[in-house]
Amino acid sequence: MMNSSIIYLLTDNIYSILHINNNLKFFVIVKKRKLTTVLVAVALLMPMIITRAQDTLVLNLNKAIEIAMSENPTIKVANKEIQRVDYGKRERIASLFPTISGTGTYGKTLAKSKNVITMNGVETILQFGVDNTFSAGISASLPIISPTLWAMLKMNETDAELAFESSRASKLSLVNQITKAYYSILLAQDSYEVFNKIYQSSFDNAKIISDKYKQGIVSEYEWIRADVQQRNAQTNLVSAKSAVYLSKLQLKLLMGLDMFVEVQTTGKLSDSEKDMYAQILETDTTSLDVNTDLKQMDIKIKQLKQSLNVQKTAWLPTLGASISYSQNAMGNDNVNLSDYTTYPASNIGLSLQIPIFQGGSKHYKYKQMQIQLSELNDQRDNLKRTIDLQIINCMNNMKNAIEKIESNQKALAQADKALTISQKRYEVGAGTYLDVTNSELAYTQAGLSYNQSIFDYLSAKSDLEKLLGKEN
Repeated sequence: MMNSSIIYLLTDNIYSILHINNNLKFFVIVKKRKLTTVLVAVALLMPMIITRAQDTLVLNLNKAIEIAMSENPTIKVANKEIQRVDYGKRERIASLFPTISGTGTYGKTLAKSKNVITMNGVETILQFGVDNTFSAGISASLPIISPTLWAMLKMNETDAELAFESSRASKLSLVNQITKAYYSILLAQDSYEVFNKIYQSSFDNAKIISDKYKQGIVSEYEWIRADVQQRNAQTNLVSAKSAVYLSKLQLKLLMGLDMFVEVQTTGKLSDSEKDMYAQILETDTTSLDVNTDLKQMDIKIKQLKQSLNVQKTAWLPTLGASISYSQNAMGNDNVNLSDYTTYPASNIGLSLQIPIFQGGSKHYKYKQMQIQLSELNDQRDNLKRTIDLQIINCMNNMKNAIEKIESNQKALAQADKALTISQKRYEVGAGTYLDVTNSELAYTQAGLSYNQSIFDYLSAKSDLEKLLGKEN
């Protein structure tokens, strides 16, 4: 929920009204007689503020992933690619059906051919042809035996399989990115709490020293040090707040949300600490059957083998059938169209093509594809070793992170205790301000290290789940 408050400040004859909330900051300065008007204006603004607060989207990790699966452009593109492959499959199946086409022609004779015949010394000029020629018909062809086409149809299922696996790879990658982005927000928020505690401590210390300085108990140098320490702590706090804001923007980008939508995450990094040992024990790293990179490589190898079979069919003969029917009409300009006589024509035939010799191009192409297949197998072996190395690295990172968490958790507890003691000692005059600043620095380092170690574990765990092809 959005924090909102109204503060009234009275100075002489002027009221200052400060309205503070997370998204709206303004001052309204009025004289006494205008106070009622301002209160009414503020009252009218409150429903707007409440409405903006209700627009905040509260997220946990599963909800963030669910929204991303429906809104992220990468997932939309992957789903459209599946549709494209499906249409490609239907296109190839359509090649098995007859191809039917209609034709229509018209011809106008500009100059008819002539021939001269001489008989008994008399030349007779004969004219051949007609002024107009009409023709309309329909034809169809059908492949009867086409080994290449049949082999290509078998590749449809493999193409669809690769499209589905590519889509699954996109989803796994997005889940990995969303998970890391979500934990980055938690890391930024937990780090902000560390800096905020140090800021509050430095603020309290600066106030105490300021009072002592005014009373002449401490030197000006110590007051200056306390003031600088407080301002440095404030700078760190502002930077931490900026980190939270930027990490939320990154999550909204991955989720496909509008950048102006307010999001609020739930939980803390430490909430996952209790399940870490069980997660490591339950993780099976021996099977890579559903690793998306290996599966895609296997499908590509399968595709290339099918392409080899298609290339083999190029040496086989093909047989096709064709049939056509047409109506033809001819006549001169001085003849009515209704008097034209049409002449039907039709034919049916078979076409057999037998490849005999093409200079060895098919043979050499087949050899090239065999080499490509051998290269893919070598690449798969190397990919398998690389994935094994990545899995080992992720497991080591998780185990090391757990050891760091245990150590950093104890260090944080001790640093917190030391900070409290140093503050009390300084308040009663038994300690120095240097002890306080050292305690604040130790607490900051311990708190940030503790949060970072948990984030490192969760990040490595997310990478491991991606490598194993684990889906939520």
